[in-house]
Amino acid sequence: MKKFILGIVIGIVLIFLFTYLGGGTVLQTIGQKTIDVGERIEVYEKALKDVTQDILKEKEGIGREIKKQ
Repeated sequence: MKKFILGIVIGIVLIFLFTYLGGGTVLQTIGQKTIDVGERIEVYEKALKDVTQDILKEKEGIGREIKKQ
C-alpha cells in the first residue's frame, strides 16, 4: 500500500515538473525533429528500393542470357 501511494505522489510531482519546465514546448520540438528525420528516411528508402530493383533486373537479364546460350 505504501508503494502504491508513493508511486502516485511521485507521478504527480513528475507531472508538475514536466508542465513547469515547459513540457509542451519540448514535446513540440521533439515531434518536429521526428517528422524531419522521417522525411529524410523516406528519401533513403526510395533510393535503396530503386537500387535494389535495378540490381534484380540486371540479375534477371544475365540469367536469361545464360539460358539462351
